[in-house]
Amino acid sequence: MKSKILYAIIILFSINSYSQYITKKEFEKAKKELPLETDQIKKARLLNTLALYYVRRNESLQDIKTSEDLKSQSFEIGKEFGAKDIIATSMHIDILIAVQRKNSELATMLKNKALEYTQRNLLKNQEAEIYRYMGLDFEIQSTDSITREKYIRKANTLFKEAHNLYGEGETYADLADFCENTPDTAFKYAKKAIAIKKHLKNPEFYRDYTMVIRVYFGRGMFKEGLAHALQADLNAEKSHASPRWRCIIYNQLGIIYESLNMHHEALIAYKRGLNMAIESKRPNFVETLRFNLARYLYDNNKIYESLAVMKDIKSYEAKDCNTRYQSMYMLLYTKLKQYNKAKTYYKQLLQCDRKDAREIAVANRSIMRYLLMTGQADKSYFYINELKKQAILEKDYRQLLVAEKAFYSADSAVGNCAAALEHFKNYKVLNDSIFNSKNSQQYNDLQLKYDTEKKDKNIVLLKQQSVIHQQTIRKAEILRYLFIASFLVLVLLIALLYNRSRIKQRAQNKINEQNDQLKILLSEKEWLIKEIHHRVKNNLQIVISLLSTQSEYLENEYALAAIQNSQNRMYAMSLIHQKLYQSDDLATIDMAWYIQELVSYLKDCFHTDKKINYELDTECIELDVTQAVPLGLILNEAVSNAIKYAFTSKDSGKIAIELTKQDSENYRLVIKDNGVGLPKGFELKGQDSLGMNLMVGLANQINGIFEIENMAGLTIIITFKKRNTLI
Repeated sequence: MKSKILYAIIILFSINSYSQYITKKEFEKAKKELPLETDQIKKARLLNTLALYYVRRNESLQDIKTSEDLKSQSFEIGKEFGAKDIIATSMHIDILIAVQRKNSELATMLKNKALEYTQRNLLKNQEAEIYRYMGLDFEIQSTDSITREKYIRKANTLFKEAHNLYGEGETYADLADFCENTPDTAFKYAKKAIAIKKHLKNPEFYRDYTMVIRVYFGRGMFKEGLAHALQADLNAEKSHASPRWRCIIYNQLGIIYESLNMHHEALIAYKRGLNMAIESKRPNFVETLRFNLARYLYDNNKIYESLAVMKDIKSYEAKDCNTRYQSMYMLLYTKLKQYNKAKTYYKQLLQCDRKDAREIAVANRSIMRYLLMTGQADKSYFYINELKKQAILEKDYRQLLVAEKAFYSADSAVGNCAAALEHFKNYKVLNDSIFNSKNSQQYNDLQLKYDTEKKDKNIVLLKQQSVIHQQTIRKAEILRYLFIASFLVLVLLIALLYNRSRIKQRAQNKINEQNDQLKILLSEKEWLIKEIHHRVKNNLQIVISLLSTQSEYLENEYALAAIQNSQNRMYAMSLIHQKLYQSDDLATIDMAWYIQELVSYLKDCFHTDKKINYELDTECIELDVTQAVPLGLILNEAVSNAIKYAFTSKDSGKIAIELTKQDSENYRLVIKDNGVGLPKGFELKGQDSLGMNLMVGLANQINGIFEIENMAGLTIIITFKKRNTLI
């Protein structure tokens, strides 16, 4: 009943199956392989694949920019390695980018340049791709269908010469699309495309089947059309076809179902097609599916729902000469008895100049129905006759059926009962021939077969999902066990760490206890050492006092001198012990302080009329007791002898004392006077002098070197190494 409108709608989709179309699956594969590819030529081809995907997707400006960047990288690799095919493909992508940027002048220039390059380098495949693009995507320049068909035929010839079967098959499919007005030719080319696909064992037949379906539908061969449409749907689902192709197939299924009065199946197909159209993000697909759904709802008397769907279509403007929309709105408002609105669209239909046969048929059919519904049956005969003539000319029996029924309605309305009866008989004969029980059974068998295959596939899918679900459960169980094991290991580890921490804490507490005890012991030791130094100092002072008391009972000058010398020596030792018990440092003596104190004491001990000047040049050197005591005694002997004997013939003199560090290990003590010096011929060895022998012995005790110089007075030099302290 609606075959002309339906046929016009079924070809609204331009099946532009461009040979360089990259699927999402191919894109993801190329994107994954690109970072791992080391071969530069293969890398360049992957770059071109990604660039083609982005430029043809064109969802945003970033897509075009990304495509341009990828193409530039590929082009540079092609130039570096002299890969002419890669360069040609990059040039082709440049054309696509210029077209997407609406720069037709640049696109034309790039197209000519690319063609010249491919022809000069005998790159037939690449040249064929450019010609095919010129035939299908004609945004480069405005060309008529004959010229574009010529480009496709040129591409087909080039693919044949290059022995590229796939390209040859795709161009046959394109030619089938171009020859839609000559069904026999279109059918021939579509079959050739399918045969090549089967020869190449390419499972994606659904693209080519959509063309065959169009031809079968145009011929009124609904059984064959339905069989191919159902097979195309199964194949598309199996091949994971893009939403674009699923949309086209569901649209064709819906139209065929509707033509066969399989309304429930038609509604499902249209709704699925609309969902796929929305997913494909192609406005023209969405518009067509919404229109088909609205028309279906109208034919099934769901007027308000149909009008709501029509209003969702944003692209239609009332001033446009669009037969589909004008017809649909006119019929909808007529059904709603809003005749003024309906009349507006009726006038627009009358005013529009239509040359396309299908558009004329749609207009005639819609105006005919409008006139019959508005009680103007007498005016409808012209449009019914035009519809019948075209149906007879094209051998379109379904359209003829519509005309016979319209004649019956018009004759009945004007009271011509005889003519009405005759047309009704004709209508019944045609209707029975088209929709006989045998055909209905065949259609039902096809649908049953399709549903069975669909269910079988769903069962397989459910089984696969069940296996995947079981695997997921097993993985979840393994993960759960791993988690429990990990948790137990973690608990054990925490327990071990805690135990280790407790052990360490106890050990630390014990160490702290011992440290506290050691501190106490050290403090006690320090106190004891101080006490020892204090007692030694006191004992030495007692001895000094005893010697002083003893000297009061002596009259012998030599004995008194000996006691005085002993007192000085004891004082030199007691001064060290006094400093040690008064200081916090129990290990070392500050020799600069000690020398100054000792010299001051000796200066006070020897009451002499001579004026002696003492010059002290001592560095801050700290020595332990084992070295400080011998050095103190040496210093005492040297200074005492200088005071007593160096200046016997002089009224004044000078005694200089130096204690310096020579290097990192060696130190030197120098006691020098400018007195009379030693007698001539004095030899250190063999001398029976207590003071001199004492100094030599004390120097040896500290492993030092004892030297004397008898020039301009006496100079005593002791060189020694500093010992490490024990405390």
